[in-house]
Formats: sequence, C-alpha cells, structure tokens
Amino acid sequence: MASIKRSDLLWVSEYYTPTGYGEESRGFISILDRGLYNLKIRSQFYGRVEGILTSEQEARLTFLESAPVDTAKAVVVQHRDAFQFDKDVRGRVNIGRTMFETDRIPDAWVPLCRQMDEIWVPSRFNIETFSRSGVPLDNLRVIPGGVDVDTYHPAVPPLELGSRNGYVFLSVFDWTDRKGWDLLLTAYYEEFKPDEDVMLLIKTHRYCIPGSISGEFNQFVKNRIAREQRGFPKVRILECDIPGPLMPSLYTACDAFVLPSRGEGWGRPYAEAMACELPVIGTRWGGNLDFMNDENSYLIEIEGLDDVPGNVFLYAGHQWARPSVEHLRCLMRHLFEHRQEAKAKGLRAREDICRKWTWEQAASAVMRELAKYQED
Repeated sequence: MASIKRSDLLWVSEYYTPTGYGEESRGFISILDRGLYNLKIRSQFYGRVEGILTSEQEARLTFLESAPVDTAKAVVVQHRDAFQFDKDVRGRVNIGRTMFETDRIPDAWVPLCRQMDEIWVPSRFNIETFSRSGVPLDNLRVIPGGVDVDTYHPAVPPLELGSRNGYVFLSVFDWTDRKGWDLLLTAYYEEFKPDEDVMLLIKTHRYCIPGSISGEFNQFVKNRIAREQRGFPKVRILECDIPGPLMPSLYTACDAFVLPSRGEGWGRPYAEAMACELPVIGTRWGGNLDFMNDENSYLIEIEGLDDVPGNVFLYAGHQWARPSVEHLRCLMRHLFEHRQEAKAKGLRAREDICRKWTWEQAASAVMRELAKYQED
C-alpha cells in the first residue's frame, strides 16, 4: 500500500447495519484503521442492529466514534445513498461513496452528487449510469468493493444446517423484487423434481421495508400449486440474522451460489461466494461484471431491459435487466450434473478474487485518491 502522511479523515456510514452499505463500510474502516489516518467515524441515523458484530468490533467502532478529529479540516467521506448526503457535514474535501443498480440514478441524486468534490462508485457500470444521468465524468472514480479473503475462505468449517440433503444451492439477498427471488424460485421449481437430491437455501431479510417474506413466499407456492397440482423440490428460507463472523460458514456449507439479480451496483454476495470457492451463477448485467466473467462464473443471459414497476418511487422511469429464466434453469441443471467442472470454476473464482478484489486492494484505491488531498 502507498504510504501517505497522517491526515484527518471522517467516514460517515451505517456501519452497524446488515445492509450492503453496512458491510462495505466495515470493510473499508477495518483497513483504514491501521494508523495511516487520524480516523473518526460517525453513524448515520439507522442506529444499531444487534448480533451482527463481535464484541471486539463493537468496541473498536465505539472508540473510533470518539476520535478527536476536526471535521472542518478533514476529508469527509459520506458513505450512503446520495439522497442522504448531508450538506451540514462539510469538511476541507467532501466525497460521496454511493452506488445504484438500475440503468440510471434518481433525478434528485444528481444535484447532490454535483455538490461533492468526488463521487466514488464501485464499478464501471456506475461510471456509465451516473455520468449518463448528469454527474460530471471528471468527478467520478471507481473505488471497488472488497472481500476479506482470510475470513471468506473455503477451509472455514461449514455451518450446521441440520437436515442437509444432497446438492445445496445457496442464495443470499434482501427480499426485494430487484434481487429476482421470483425468477429464482420459478427456475428452480420448473427445473427440479420433488424426488431429486437437491435443495435451495435462501438466506434473506427485509430491512426497513414492510411486508412478510413468509407470506409472499407461501402465496407464490400456493399460486404454483393451483396451476400445476404437483409437489416441489426442497426450499429452506433463513430469515434470521446470521452474525457476520458466521456468514463464511454459511457459504462453505453449500455447493453453489445463485442470484438472478435484476441489477447490482457491485454485488457483494457474489464476491463472497467466489472467495469461498463456490461456483457462482449471476446475471450478465450490472456492476458485478467488473469481477465476474465466463472464466470464473456462470453468467445468466438477459432478454433485454424491463421498466421498473411504478410502485417503487425511487426507480420511476428506470430500467433493469430481465434475466432469462430458461437460461437460469440450464445453468442450475448444469452445475447439478457437472460438479467437478463447477468446482474447478470455483477454484478459479477464488484465485481471481484474491488477486484483485480484496479489502487491501480496495483501500489502496481509496488511499490513491486521498493522497491528492494531502496537506503539506
């Protein structure tokens, strides 16, 4: 890593939550908190979600919250959705770390992004979508996400899943339409028969969004039963929060990872699964294509772009991908029947993540940007 003079750095984020922003901010903070900066962190309004951090992590974050940094003289990174950029939190240099998952960003985000000295996005996909929406290209930088490859490792003891049977496909996501849970269940139910030795394990949650996961899932199944009058292969849904230190064990307890997302700014669960040497099925569209390709992953072809349903205000007028259910079926069947080939691709996936997509490499990109603002 490049060595630069210690300078004041304030990192504002939701590091106490199980969200993608929360996971990512903890990753950046863990590397930046190595004496290279006078680092102070500030939690945004979501508060704490219990059980996702170790006591040591909690203690260190609490310590960093009280660090004596002069905000007005600091480089301030606001790591959040752009609509949450706070004009009253201003430093000597002001940077927004954000991302978006459709073909553009919300109109209201553009002036907020333009008020920042730089906007850090995780992928080339977001360079295109933010600049197309009106954010100056000169202000955009790719700062990739990362993975702790010592924590997400294939040798991690697997989580005890109880009555595990056969080949297990894992999917990890927030229960929203964007993640394509309906496409996943449709492909799985149409491809596999009830007596096949296979299971789909879904680790999910619904954060700050009303509604019942079990209710929507049961209604989905009920509708299929009404149409088809037949049984289904095994599905298990985990809605509980799994502490962060145990998440790698969830990956290593399974045989493959699948997520037919309609759009990703980055795609952290893909990268975590790849670091654990799982063969990964993901969508051929979005920010995940920075680190996923045909050599290290199984990419679902898309059938074009769809208008995002109008009931999601943030996405009004936007489009996202339409992953092919038929191709997803083919890929899941292929992994099920060609397990040695799939394992070999999982090995290649981990090699690629270790070579280019660790937190150390992500933090190096941060430090290259911050070096421009070093005070004499």
